[in-house]
Amino acid sequence: MDVYQSKRTKLTRPKTRKTDLRICTFNCRLLEVGREYHIPITMVFIDFKKAFDTIEPTALWESLKTQGIDSVYIKLLKECYNDCSTTITPFYNPVNIPITRGVRQGDPISPNLFSACLESAFRRMSWPHLKEDKDDYDNSPGIRINGRNLTHLRFADDIILISKTPQIAEKMLQELVNSCETVGLEINASKTKVLRNKFASSHQIHIRKNNTMSAIEDVEEYVYLGRLLNTKNDLEPEIHRRRRSAWAALNNIKNTTNALTCPKIRAQLFDSIVLPALTYGSETWTFTKALSERVRITHAALERKLVGITLTEQREKNLHREDIRKMSQVKDPLAFITKRKLSWAGHVMRKNDNRWTTLLQEWIPRNEKRPVGRPPMRWADSLKKEISVRQGTQLIEPWSTIAKDRKKWIAVIRAHTN
Repeated sequence: MDVYQSKRTKLTRPKTRKTDLRICTFNCRLLEVGREYHIPITMVFIDFKKAFDTIEPTALWESLKTQGIDSVYIKLLKECYNDCSTTITPFYNPVNIPITRGVRQGDPISPNLFSACLESAFRRMSWPHLKEDKDDYDNSPGIRINGRNLTHLRFADDIILISKTPQIAEKMLQELVNSCETVGLEINASKTKVLRNKFASSHQIHIRKNNTMSAIEDVEEYVYLGRLLNTKNDLEPEIHRRRRSAWAALNNIKNTTNALTCPKIRAQLFDSIVLPALTYGSETWTFTKALSERVRITHAALERKLVGITLTEQREKNLHREDIRKMSQVKDPLAFITKRKLSWAGHVMRKNDNRWTTLLQEWIPRNEKRPVGRPPMRWADSLKKEISVRQGTQLIEPWSTIAKDRKKWIAVIRAHTN
């Protein structure tokens, strides 16, 4: 199933944290380019009603057969799902309930089965398989990226439909609704949201279900895969969310950290729980000096809480940041973020299999003219400024070329994080 589906789209299913980062990178870069070149972008975030519990078994087995799964494995899976039931005990009276639909929650193979069924639904539609030589891209689904048309992203049951205009997005959404009904999936109209930038039309998107028209709500921001996206591609609201998550993570372990007497073990616990909460998704951040200072200040406050010193006590004792760092022994947050961003940038640029993450990073809209004026800061600007090799004003070797050489890039990471 993995082999078959990876041929159809490069961002289909969740496997590792890198898959998560690929989609976050894509969304941020897409909004970044739309803001810089004034490209209208409409994104529809799909939500299913009880996605894993509503799949029709007949449609599931047919999907596996269509995707080339051996009949022996299909028969084995059927045996696992035959005569399934669950038991509930209201008022001490056990009640046995047969299970006739859906896939097992918590089963390691369930995401694969769900994705196979969803793949079958997408194969019935016309717009995921547009030919790349189609001329009228302005009136066709998706966004044209370096000669290829990208219409949607899939991360298990989290789906994004992408289009230039809401009118086309509405047609795409309606076709998806009709196709998903054939496999037992129902789209939740109240939780499905539309995110569009200021250059897109304000046309209201509707879907028809059971002869009833439902309007899809427009939002200014949306949390997707743990990352807050907004129409302005502004990172500040996401930084606020990360700060709250970091404090919540520290409060959850404060009893343990207070009981620990070994600073090294306490620091390892902090770096493995609190620091990732503060820097989640930082590989895709477009980091300004003001935002980096906010992260540093938040981390310093977390450090003081860890070692049991208030800001007033720090000032009275004339302790500097370096003194607190010696006491806490935790990692520097900005160096940690820099290392993660450089590692991710190298990983993206070394891929040569035409995956969307790499194509999007190299994407420059050829038919769009950038307006006059200095553009907002982009994700790759810091890499261009700090890593690209120049001789005077002449560019000798761009950062993207250096990143393709693993040994050179490892040396760059060490030089910028030590």
